[in-house]
Amino acid sequence: MTRNANKNNKECEKCWIFDLNQFKMITNSILEENTLVLEINQNYEVSVLMDYDVFLENGILTFKDFVNDNSKSAQVLTGSLKTGILNKMSQSISEGLLNKTTNRRTYYITEPTPLIGHTAFGLIDRGTNVIQVRGLSGCNINCPFCSVDEGIHSKSRKNDYYVDKDYLVSEYEKIADFKGYKKLEAHLDGQGEPSLYYPLPDLVQNLNEINSKNNGIVSIQTNGVHLTEKLIDDLEVAGLHRINLSINAMDEKFSKGLSGSKNYDIEKIMKIAEYIKNSKIHLLIAPLLLPNYNDEEFKKVLDFAVELEQKNPQNTINPITNKKNPIVGPQLCLTYQFGRKIPKMRVWDFPKFYNLLDVYHKEYLKDGINVDLEVPLHGFFGSHGRKRLPCPFKLNETISVTVLMDGRVNGEVIGASKNRVIQIIDCKTDINKLIGKRVKVKVLRVKDNVIVGSMVK
Repeated sequence: MTRNANKNNKECEKCWIFDLNQFKMITNSILEENTLVLEINQNYEVSVLMDYDVFLENGILTFKDFVNDNSKSAQVLTGSLKTGILNKMSQSISEGLLNKTTNRRTYYITEPTPLIGHTAFGLIDRGTNVIQVRGLSGCNINCPFCSVDEGIHSKSRKNDYYVDKDYLVSEYEKIADFKGYKKLEAHLDGQGEPSLYYPLPDLVQNLNEINSKNNGIVSIQTNGVHLTEKLIDDLEVAGLHRINLSINAMDEKFSKGLSGSKNYDIEKIMKIAEYIKNSKIHLLIAPLLLPNYNDEEFKKVLDFAVELEQKNPQNTINPITNKKNPIVGPQLCLTYQFGRKIPKMRVWDFPKFYNLLDVYHKEYLKDGINVDLEVPLHGFFGSHGRKRLPCPFKLNETISVTVLMDGRVNGEVIGASKNRVIQIIDCKTDINKLIGKRVKVKVLRVKDNVIVGSMVK
C-alpha cells in the first residue's frame, strides 16, 4: 500500500488523524465498535481489529487520546499507531479478503507471484496476437451451463483471486514487448465477470496506452449486468474498442433462468446494448446456443442484434484489420470437466452448428440483409498466430515448486517455479502445512503455458 506524500505532510499538521482516503484501493470504510471494516476495490471486504480508541468520519480515523495534541511525542506515538494499523491492514488484505459477490476468500495477487500459468487469474498467451487478461475470478450471476461452475452457487470453486492493476499492466507489457507490440489485442475475460474489476477504466486505459501505439486494441467480454451508462462512458474515454456482450434469451423469464439470477433484467441489458451501439465502442452480441433448450431464443437474440445493426450501422474500424467488425458472434455451448450442464441440452459438434448458422445466413439474405455469421471469427477480428512465450517445463518432468496459496478448487494448491504459477492437483496434504514449503511436482500439462502438475514423494 503506497502513501500519498502530500496527504502525509498534511497529517503531520494534525497527527491525531489517519486519512484512509489516501489509499485508492479503499473505496469505503465503516467502524463497527472496535472493528474497522474496509471495502477494497468495491467488490471485496476485510475486517481490521482496532486496539486503539478511535472514531471514523468520512474515511478519516481520529485517535481520541491525541486530539489537538501536535507535540513531538504525540507525533511519534501516533506515527507508531498508524504504522501498526497499516501492518494490520496489509496482513488482513493478504489473509482475509472476502469477495462480496461470491462470499469466497480472495487472494490479492501482486509481486512476486507470477501471472502466467493459471487459468483463474493473470495472463494467458495461446500463441496468437490476443493476450487474455484475467484480473479477477468470481461472477455475479449463476448460469446453469457455466463452463467453469462460477457464481455464488458454485459447488467446486472455493477461492477467488484479484490481481493488482499496476502489476497486471506491467506484466502485460512484458508479453507485448516479447510479441513485438504490433497489432495486439488485450482481451479481458476470465473465470468470472470481467466488468467487476475495479478500477476497470484505469486498467483499460493503461492497456490501451500500450496497444494503441501499434494498431492494437483492448476488448472485454461481459454478461452486462454490472454495466451502466456511466461505466460505458468511462470505458469509451479510456479507449475500449469492443464489448462482447453475452445475451442468451430475449424472453424475461427464460433469460432469468439462463442467468441463474432473479435480478437479471433483460430489458436493462437491451437498453445497455443500444447505449453501447451509440458510443464509439464496438458492440458484439454473443449469443450461446444450448441445443434443444434455447434454440428459439438463440434466434431471437440474432434477430435483435440484426435489427440493432440495421437501425444504427457499425462505423467503428478495427485497427488490426482496418475493417468494420460484425454485430454478432454466435457460440456453441460445450461441456467441461468442472462445468455445469442443463439436463435437456444436447451436445452438438461444430459442423452441425455451422450448418444451422448457414441456414440463418441464407434466411437473412432473402430479406436483403447480409449478416456475417461465419464461425470462428478469427478473420473478422484479426486474430492470427504470433510467437508464443517459451515454456520452462517439459511434460512429465519432475520440478521443484514453492507452495504459495490455496487453490481454486478442492484438492488444489498453487505454487511457483521459474516465473510460472503451477496448479498442483490431487493434493491431500493440509494446505497450512504446505505454504512456503518446496515440494516435488510432476508436470502433467504445459499447453499455452498453463501449468498443471501433481505432487510426488
